[in-house]
Amino acid sequence: MAWWFPVTHLYGVGGNDGTPATGGWKAVGGTAHELHYRDEAVAVSDGGPRRLADGTLVWLVGEVYGFDDGAVGGSAGHTSCPAGTDPIEYCVDLLEGHGERCVRGLNGEFLLVLYDAEGGRLSFATDRLASVPLYHARTADGDLVFSTNVQDVAVHPDVETGFDPGYLHEYVVFKRTLGVKTPFEGIEELHPGSVTSFDLESGELSTDVHWRPRYRPEKRPFEDVVEEFTATFTQVIDEWTADGGEYGVLLSGGSDSRLVLGALGEGAVGLHMTDWTNREARAAKRAADVVGARFVPLPRGSEYRAGSLERNRHLSSCTGWFTQPYTTGMEDEIRGEVDGLLSGLYADTLFKRFPLPERTLSLGPIGTLTLPIEKPIRTIPEYIDWLVEGAYCEPELPTDLRSVLEENVYWEDGRVINHGVSYDSVEEMVYFGNLYPLSNDDDLLFQHGLSRITRYRTPFLDDRLIDLALSMPIEYRHRRNLINRAVERLDPELAAIEHPHTGVPLTWRFPAEYVARSLVAAWRKYVHEEQPPKPYMTNGPWLDDRELLRSHDFYREAIERYADNASALPGIDRTVIDRYYDEHRDGKDRLVELYTLMTVLSMPATERIARKTTEEMARESPVARPTCADGGDDR
Repeated sequence: MAWWFPVTHLYGVGGNDGTPATGGWKAVGGTAHELHYRDEAVAVSDGGPRRLADGTLVWLVGEVYGFDDGAVGGSAGHTSCPAGTDPIEYCVDLLEGHGERCVRGLNGEFLLVLYDAEGGRLSFATDRLASVPLYHARTADGDLVFSTNVQDVAVHPDVETGFDPGYLHEYVVFKRTLGVKTPFEGIEELHPGSVTSFDLESGELSTDVHWRPRYRPEKRPFEDVVEEFTATFTQVIDEWTADGGEYGVLLSGGSDSRLVLGALGEGAVGLHMTDWTNREARAAKRAADVVGARFVPLPRGSEYRAGSLERNRHLSSCTGWFTQPYTTGMEDEIRGEVDGLLSGLYADTLFKRFPLPERTLSLGPIGTLTLPIEKPIRTIPEYIDWLVEGAYCEPELPTDLRSVLEENVYWEDGRVINHGVSYDSVEEMVYFGNLYPLSNDDDLLFQHGLSRITRYRTPFLDDRLIDLALSMPIEYRHRRNLINRAVERLDPELAAIEHPHTGVPLTWRFPAEYVARSLVAAWRKYVHEEQPPKPYMTNGPWLDDRELLRSHDFYREAIERYADNASALPGIDRTVIDRYYDEHRDGKDRLVELYTLMTVLSMPATERIARKTTEEMARESPVARPTCADGGDDR
C-alpha cells in the first residue's frame, strides 16, 4: 500500500513584472524555506506541482478525501478517494473531467492552487470552511504575496504592514480573528467556500463564493437523526481507514473522541495527553480497555507547557494561543505509535450547545446557571451585543470594541457581511459563524499542529456531516445530546462509562444529565473535589494556566526576551505587560491578556515590525548635536 503525507504549508508570489518580488524572503511558518518553482510571473514554495493536459499547474495543500458530483450536475452522489491514492492525483483526475467547477464537490480540508501560465491567471480554491487558510497582501508594485501562515506574508520585504488597532483589539478579547480579517494591516485570508482568481496582467483579484452554510432544518424525530448520524459517521471512519494502516485517536475522557474510538473499534490506539492519573485519564483508559484499544499516555507537565512558547511562535496566525498546538514536541512519540491520527475536534461546534447563545439564570452568590433555551438573536445589533458580552477580557487599548464590530458587521446586497465574510441571514451567521471560516474558531491552531505530525483528520468536518448539521433542528443542539446517543448505539458498554466532567454515564438522557451535571459541579466546588498533586494540575484534560502563571517563571523570562517587541503594538508597552503580570501573580485574572499578548509578542513577524518601527522612529528623531552648554563645540 502506498503511503503519502499531505503538504501542510505553502507560500508564494504572483505578478507580471517579469521578476516576482521574492528577494531575501524566508518563510517562518513551515518546513519549506525555499521558493522551488519559479517562472517570470509566479514563484511557489512547493516544488512538486502536477500538470494538467492544458498545461495548468496544480498544487494541493491539505487533503481531499471524496467528491460529490451532484454539486456539478451529476447524479452519482458522494464517492470516496480510493484507499492509498495520493489526493493530488485524485484532484488532477477530477479537474481533467470536470474543470475548475469540480471544487464545488470536493470533500476535504484543502487549498487548491491552479496556475494557468498561458491564460495569465493564478487561482486559489478553498474548501467549504477554508480549513486551510490562505493569507494574502499586495506589494507597492501590485504583486500578490500569499501563504498559509500569515507571518510569512508579514515578513515579506515588499509588504508594508503593521498592527491594525481594531482587529488587534478583537484578537485580544476573542482569542481569534473574525472573518477574513487579521490583526495585520493589508493582510486578509481568502473567503471560505470560494475560488479566488488573480489576473497576472491587470492585477485584478476576484472571488466567486460557491458555498455558504444554509440552515434548512427538517422536522423529524430525534432518533431518526441519531440513526442517520451514526451510520454516516461510521461510513466516514470506514472509508478513511480502508488502507489498512494503524490509526489512533487523540483520546480524552469525554464523548467526542470516545465516539471516534468506538467507530475505530478493536485494535485502535488511544493517545492521551496527561499530567497525572486524574479523573480524565482514568476515564480515557477505561474507554480504551472496553473497546480493546491500546492505551498510550503522553505525559506533559509544567516544563512542557512552558516550552510551548518557543516551539509554536513560528506557527501562530493570530487564531488561538501559543499553547494551542498542544501536541508539538510529541511528534516522535505519536509517529512511533500510529500511521494516522483522528480527533473529535468540532463536534461541539456543529452538534452541541457550543457556541449557541442561551438564556441564563442568576443564582445570586452561587453564580449563574446557563439554561438549555435559545436566546434569540435575529438582528445585527443583537449579534454585536452577544459578541461584546462574550469577550474574555477588557484590556486597556486605544480602540472601542463595539465600534470596531459595528464597522465590520452590516447588511449589503441582501446578505450579512461579517468582517468580509457573507452569510444569507443573521441566523446562519449565529449558528455556524464559528466554523465559517474555520479561523473563527480558536482551535484552528490545534488542528494545524496535529496536521504537521502525521496523516491527520477530524471526521466532523466531512461534508456529509456538515450537511446533516445544517438540517438538524436547532433545539436538538440545545436539549439533546446527539454524540452521546451515537456512542450508545455503537457500543453501550463504552457509553456506560461516566463522563469525567458531568459525572454521569453517556447513557443518561438530557434532562437527567443536565440536572446531574449542575449538582455534580456544585458538589465538587463546595463540598469535595479530588486534589491534584500540583496547583496548576486539574481533573480535566488541560492544565490550569492561571495557576501555572503564578507558580512558574517562564512568563517572566518571556517578558525579558520579547517585551521590546511591544513597540509594534498600538497602546501596549512594557509597563502595561509588567503590570498585567504582577496583577495576575497577586490574584487578579489576567490570563487572557497575558497569553494573547505573548502569542503576538513572540511571533517573528512582530519582531520584524518592531524593528522597522524603531528604525523609522530613529530616522524621524535624530539625536541632537550637543551644545556649548552641554560641553560640546558650538562653532
